Amino acid sequence: MSKNDSQIVVSKKTLIIALIVLLLLIAGAVTVALNWNTWFGDPTPTGPSSSQNGKLEIDENAGDWNGQTLPDKTDDAPAVGIKIPGYPSISLPKDQTTVNVALVNPEGNPCYFTFELVLKDTGESLYKSKLVPPGKAITEITMSKALSAGEYDATIKITTTSLEDGSAMNGANVETVLIVK
Repeated sequence: MSKNDSQIVVSKKTLIIALIVLLLLIAGAVTVALNWNTWFGDPTPTGPSSSQNGKLEIDENAGDWNGQTLPDKTDDAPAVGIKIPGYPSISLPKDQTTVNVALVNPEGNPCYFTFELVLKDTGESLYKSKLVPPGKAITEITMSKALSAGEYDATIKITTTSLEDGSAMNGANVETVLIVK
């Protein structure tokens, strides 16, 4: 083997090593790029009130609440520091899907509320909101179906999401009666 041949062999080895290092750098850069938000970004909630891109979805129908204070069901709630409103009954017009209600997240709560209105007898969900900030309320909802006249036992499932980091907190189930006239 001549001196030139050994230089060519060294050059081929150097080229192969350089290509391997380059491929490892590219793979590392792709891995970091794909995981950047997970490793270094803000926490992204993945609960029922987050969108497909992981961002919090505030309900577009949530507005400022200046109405009557609802009965407080905090004693029934498992979470200390979260005020849960009570709904002894809710009056609704018969045969209408768009109805006026007052689903309120009391001012000062450390969390967003998500409301779900469920019929107790069937477990059917009539309505589910997106996130409602503290001090805001949803005053008009569109239910999945209209109800005929009568009284219906229902549950308002309140799911809570931390204002701080978007994590799930304790929620509550508030029993109510839908009075449809």
